[in-house]
Formats: sequence, structure tokens, C-alpha cells
Amino acid sequence: MKILENYVSRQFLAAMGFSLLAFLVIFVVVDLVEHIDTFIDKEVSVLLVAEYYLFFTPYIILLTLPVAMLLASLFSISSLSRHNELTAMKGAGISLYRILLPLFRLALMVSLFSLLMGEFVVPYTNQKKAHIYRRDIKQQGQPAKLVRRNLYLQGTQGRIYYIKEYDGQKQVGRGLVIQRYQGGRLSTRIDAQEMIWEKGAWTLKEGLVREFVGQEEKAIPFERLRRPDLEETPQDLVRRQKDPEEMDYFELRAYIQRIQRSGGEVHREQVDLSLKIAFPFANLIIVLFGAPLASNPRRSGAAVSFAISLLICFVYFSFLRMGQALGYRGSLPPMLAAWMGNIFFGLAGVMVLIKSKK
Repeated sequence: MKILENYVSRQFLAAMGFSLLAFLVIFVVVDLVEHIDTFIDKEVSVLLVAEYYLFFTPYIILLTLPVAMLLASLFSISSLSRHNELTAMKGAGISLYRILLPLFRLALMVSLFSLLMGEFVVPYTNQKKAHIYRRDIKQQGQPAKLVRRNLYLQGTQGRIYYIKEYDGQKQVGRGLVIQRYQGGRLSTRIDAQEMIWEKGAWTLKEGLVREFVGQEEKAIPFERLRRPDLEETPQDLVRRQKDPEEMDYFELRAYIQRIQRSGGEVHREQVDLSLKIAFPFANLIIVLFGAPLASNPRRSGAAVSFAISLLICFVYFSFLRMGQALGYRGSLPPMLAAWMGNIFFGLAGVMVLIKSKK
């Protein structure tokens, strides 16, 4: 039985390695063609382009792994079926469940590897890739000239800033909320229509200072309030916030908690947080669906298997994006939105496995 498991595993891993390499090359070539004008216009060196795609590679692998896993399961099991090896195994009294067990085991291992890679490798490489693209390739100007919207910032002394719109060039913010936490409790909240950097300090306009002591609240309105105790500078406010793809699970969760404490909407970020767990397990779910499907006897070739895999992946990613969009809008709970594709294909895979000839 060990020999049989090793044989099936080798067939699967060979197909997966080839598929993953093919998708990686296709992805890089397509992206290169899309950005070739930028590389030429900015006179980017070949070494810098190579460095950019080196840091891009882990994200591409993570993104294309489910497709490669599905292709590997279809190719390897279809090959066993076409050459009557699957029939011989069943004739020897080995059930389909036992034959496919090495594939499910490998798919689980790949899912765990993908989870760890998405947590410890991809956030770092995405940061490096984005940094190279902005600074060295696009050669963007000074960030102080940027206009940022819906800005959240973790400040000093327990302060959390929310600014609806901040103009880095004019050093003016609008729609300001500053919350200060002491001992895990909200102690002060400042709401202001506008904030302006004047003579090395922030001046707030048309707002309200609310102080919370125990169960009591004191509100002090103001027309103009100078706050030299606010230590955050205009440079701190224009510093680029990481995208969810550049954060690990715990960073994104802490970011969501900061937004929630400021009263902001977090539907999008909560869906992205759940996807950090849900998407890696697509590798297991999609093999659970694809391997039993490929075990049905037929004489179709590699082209048909490739077409079927593309169709399945198209449907899966459609479910994934649909759930993501519904979650972003708040129409579905974030957890359900992120796991919708996995739930659907997981149930479908179990049904296909049960109905397959044993």
C-alpha cells in the first residue's frame, strides 16, 4: 500500500509542479507586457525588474496554487483512469477513498503551507514589491503632496486619529476624530470640522471636546483650539498605510480594532481578514471536488482535463468574488462572505465523492 501511495503522490506532485511553473511564467509574462511601457519610459534596469518580480513571485504562487492543485488532481487521476490503472487498483480491492487519500493528505499539507506563507512571507514581499514599484519604477513624488481619505492613525499617548480627508500639501485635515484611551477605557474624544498645521502645532476648528470620567461626561465646544500636545506631525499623517495584502493576520486584526474604536466601517477589512484563512484552504476544497470528478472512467485527453479545470476554477473564483463583494457591502457576514466558495465546493465535492464508483 505504501508503494501505491507513493506512486499516486508522485504523479500528483509532478503535475502540480509543472502546472505551478506554467502559471507562474504566464502570470509574469502577462504582467510584464502590461507594464513594459512603464519600464521603458522610466529606463528601469533589468536587475530592478528582476528584483520586482522576485518579490512578486510568492504572491503569484499563493494566488495560482488552487488552480495548479486542481489541474494536478485532474491530470494525475485522469491519467490513472485512462491507462486502466485505477480499474486495476479497484480490482485489487482498494477503494476509491483509499486511492485518493494521499491526494487529500497532500492538499491539506499544501493548504497549511499556503496559510503559513500568506502569514509570514507574502505580506513582507508585497511590501517590498510595492515599495520598489512606487519608489524605483514609478519614481513617484514626495508623499507630502498626496491627498488621503479615510485616514486612520495610531498615535502616541493612546490616541487614535480618524481624518475623513487630509491634504498633505496644504497640511489641512477635515472631518477629524481623535480618541484617547487610558487603561483600556475611552477618556477623551475630540471632534473637529478642520485641523491645520500652524507654527509647529495643530490648530483645531469648530468642534467639541468630550471628557469621560467614570460614568460622567463633560462636553466643551470650541471655535478654535490650539493643541501643541498632539505629537503627530504632517509627515506622520501622509506616511502610507499598509494595504491588507501587506499585513499579516494579527496586524490586520489590530487595524480593524482601531477602526472600530473610532466608529468607522470595517466590512471590507473583516472580509479580507477572514479570507486570509479561507483562501489557503481552497487548495484542499478544490482537490476534494476535482479528484473524485476525474476518477470517473473516460477517454478524454489532457485538453479536456485542462478545459474542465479552467471551468471549475472560473466558477470557484466567481463564487469567491461574489461573496467578497457581498461582504464588502455588508450584505453578508464577513465570515460567510469569505467562506462561501469553500462551503459550496466543499459540499459539492463530498457529493461527487459519495456518488463516484468505489
